Amino acid sequence: MPKASSAWLLALLLCSCGSPQFTTPPRAAPPLPSAQASAGPVDELDRPLPLDARLKKGTLDNGLTYYILPHKKPENRAQIWLAVNAGAVLEDDDQRGLAHFVEHMGFNGTKRFPKQALVDFVEKSGVRFGPDLNAYTSFDETVYMLQVPTDKPDLLNRGLSVLRDWADGVSFDPGEVEKERGVVLEEWRLGRGAGMRLFDKQAPVFFHGSKYAERIVIGKPEIIKNASRDTLVRFYQDWYRPDLMAVVAVGDFTTADIEARIKSEFSSLKPPAKPRPRATVTLPAHDNTLVSIETDPEMPTTSVRIMSKLPARSEKSARDYRRMLSERLFNAMLNGRLDELRRLPDAPFLSAGSSSSMFLRHADVFQQSATVKDDGVERGFGALLEEVLRVERHGFTSSELDRARSQLLRQYQHAVAQRDKLDARSFASEIVRNFLREETMPGPEAELALAERFLPTFSLDEINQLSKTLGKGSRVIAVTGPSRMVKPTSDAMIAMSRDVASRDIKPYEDAAPSGPLMAQKPAPGPVVKTSTVSEINVTEWTLKNGVRVIVKPTTFSNDEVKLTAFSPGGTSLVKDADYDSAKFADEIVAMGGLGPFDAIKLRKSLAGKVASVSARISELEEGFSGHAAPADIELLLQMVNLSFTAPRRDENAFASWRTRETESVRNRRLSPDRTFFEDMLLFSTQNHLRRRPTTPEVLQKVDLDKVMAIYKDRFADAGDFTFVLVGNIELDRLKPLVETYLGSLPTKGRKESWRDINVAWPNGVQTKTIVKGTEPKSRVTLTFHGAERWTRDTDNDLRMLAEVLRIRLREILREDMGGVYGVTVGGAITRRPKQEFTFNVSFGCSPENVDKLEKAIFDEVKVVQEKGIGDDYIVKVKELRRRAHETDLKDNGYWTRELERAYRFGDDPRQIVDITPLLDKVNSDHVRAAAKKYITTKQYVLGVLKPENAGAAAP
Repeated sequence: MPKASSAWLLALLLCSCGSPQFTTPPRAAPPLPSAQASAGPVDELDRPLPLDARLKKGTLDNGLTYYILPHKKPENRAQIWLAVNAGAVLEDDDQRGLAHFVEHMGFNGTKRFPKQALVDFVEKSGVRFGPDLNAYTSFDETVYMLQVPTDKPDLLNRGLSVLRDWADGVSFDPGEVEKERGVVLEEWRLGRGAGMRLFDKQAPVFFHGSKYAERIVIGKPEIIKNASRDTLVRFYQDWYRPDLMAVVAVGDFTTADIEARIKSEFSSLKPPAKPRPRATVTLPAHDNTLVSIETDPEMPTTSVRIMSKLPARSEKSARDYRRMLSERLFNAMLNGRLDELRRLPDAPFLSAGSSSSMFLRHADVFQQSATVKDDGVERGFGALLEEVLRVERHGFTSSELDRARSQLLRQYQHAVAQRDKLDARSFASEIVRNFLREETMPGPEAELALAERFLPTFSLDEINQLSKTLGKGSRVIAVTGPSRMVKPTSDAMIAMSRDVASRDIKPYEDAAPSGPLMAQKPAPGPVVKTSTVSEINVTEWTLKNGVRVIVKPTTFSNDEVKLTAFSPGGTSLVKDADYDSAKFADEIVAMGGLGPFDAIKLRKSLAGKVASVSARISELEEGFSGHAAPADIELLLQMVNLSFTAPRRDENAFASWRTRETESVRNRRLSPDRTFFEDMLLFSTQNHLRRRPTTPEVLQKVDLDKVMAIYKDRFADAGDFTFVLVGNIELDRLKPLVETYLGSLPTKGRKESWRDINVAWPNGVQTKTIVKGTEPKSRVTLTFHGAERWTRDTDNDLRMLAEVLRIRLREILREDMGGVYGVTVGGAITRRPKQEFTFNVSFGCSPENVDKLEKAIFDEVKVVQEKGIGDDYIVKVKELRRRAHETDLKDNGYWTRELERAYRFGDDPRQIVDITPLLDKVNSDHVRAAAKKYITTKQYVLGVLKPENAGAAAP
């Protein structure tokens, strides 16, 4: 099951070696403490839950733990991970930041993979550095992650060799250590900003009295810059040892085969003769409420957080699992109430939420948080407290509990239905949590059985009591915001707590929806034409009203159907005077609900269902995006129908929306990155009216009457709409539903197309420097552009050039120069409104290195233009594209996007399946020609963000 975690803390504290594309999956909300029998036999509820029967867990003689789970999603792939029960909290005083530095060195030379040979090997195997090869370090752990193909046995063997080298064979080559210092410092630099500065101030409060406050993962730049190789190696030798490690293997293999390989590779791993004790670091309790109120001139939002820190609770038994379910029900119901409050025209906060989650390895947290107006801290804080007290005094209602039960049970049913279709990565993450945190892992079927057993047994009184129990931990009140925030005092916040406690708080009244979403089915419109593309199992229906429906049944996901739809027009057909209203029309109408239900009742009516649809009005199209479980396809299509025929006008929802958006955009440009993005967009489009940033003044021009008129006009005629549905679909069951809900849609016989609003890149070489921010960091974006006709060949040429330069620039800018943490390279050819290409390179760096790195890019491009690229790189980029395409062809989302593209432009959809002819053409000459064609020193846009203090100290 999906698990809850303190995402805000993870985002600040996790440090990874590659591009930051992997997020540690969340974890189960921890259970509540309960009275245990002091003597006698162990109660059945207190016995540890068994591991998933399909999971093999073992321990080698040297103490290393291993887990094996056969799983065929994706096919011919395996996730092989190394989990190390050691992180930043174990660093000595002279090692702050070196746990993470050690992790980096695992990618810079090992016993069997010297220098960059490891990355070279995986890229030739079709594995991408970042998404498929990565690692992260946190307070208490370091985890290395590698995906390898399994259709070639040698690749799996070599992948396990990589893990073994990570375990005891990292070289720490002196030259590589020196180069990697720069990369780690650039990662430190990339993370600097208002959020991290505020966290630095508040960490001593969050981690009061604990070593955690002094062991922030990224560490101290002066130590990163100056630590000796021996100091790095000391951490590695102390903590990288078999008793603190687990090998995790999840993928398309047999248990016996992979177990034999693991034993062969890891049995010779030697444990240390005198292992250093692995200390358990705890978070001391405190009786007094700690208050931290901090501001930063670049912080674009104001937020308030109420934390109740608790000792970590056990997650091993059925009783533990029942407690976890109770917390999930509690937070789901409280979040429903907070969502209703934020939708009020004069809401006390802009957004809010409640959660129970892991805080640290040995600490959990129950917390409520909210974003508020700059002058609304005390009001928002009081509203959060009041809602918790409302539950404590009056409890939840039976209708709320029924909905929460239904929704939670449906999540467990979905997990079972998807069990063999979930990506192996999700299971590998869960196994890592079992090893590091002893989180139970009985398997989806067993978890569903537990949910079915326990959910009906919860009384309202039992759930209501949680507001008292969970809130009795060590309390912290944390407030952050911009310098302009109306800053309360700590005493004022404590006084507000007392004031709320003295209020006469009324019970909550649940306005439950009555009746169905669609009371009467519309008269169907028949399918008048059917055609098929048998090679890819696609059926096309044309309905009497002109609606075209493209359907592809798949077995890629058992509990999923994806929907998309498009029609030409969009905001391009709206005159400039109405553009501000048009730009937000889809968003505002969605806030009003659908058919008979406002947004709140609509959410309640969907409890226990899996169906969602969003209307969109983009610049050149209007359309829909949605998804549903197969059992809820009819509901999905009803929602589409009502989005055409019964959009709701809601004055209160509109007022609430405008308040939230105004507050959001008011401070948006306090962020240097946001300022850079907005200014470069405007500069690159020559100050086009429709690329100007949203301001409070713009939002005041948005008119609800115009919003409704524009929305209704864009969806007044379904006759030129194309719908694409992909997933677990039975055609015979779908067809009458399509005829009923899409065949009945209104048509007017309009023949529309989009309009070119003449957004154009500037000619020649254009450069812009934007000065914003206090941290010693810059951002650089370099975009080449020009006219180009889209064909499969030109599209592939640009893609392959981007792949080649992504690898080469990473090697040069990161690995050789140590000047960046990551570099982004991408190219695309647009087909509407103009046929033109863009090719972009962007990165962050020290301000003093901007010119040097920019020159290095142009120097490498010149080399490629003159000499082409080595055969090794051609092998890599072709294999990367081929392996990615293998996986894409088993993904509903990929097919939805590709079919939408094919039918939008009239391409042959059969070409989706075979890219071999394209890849066969790729060689060094091809790449050289593409570099000459798409990259020129005569036409590009260069943007540079520099800090306000030109002499800002850099580490």
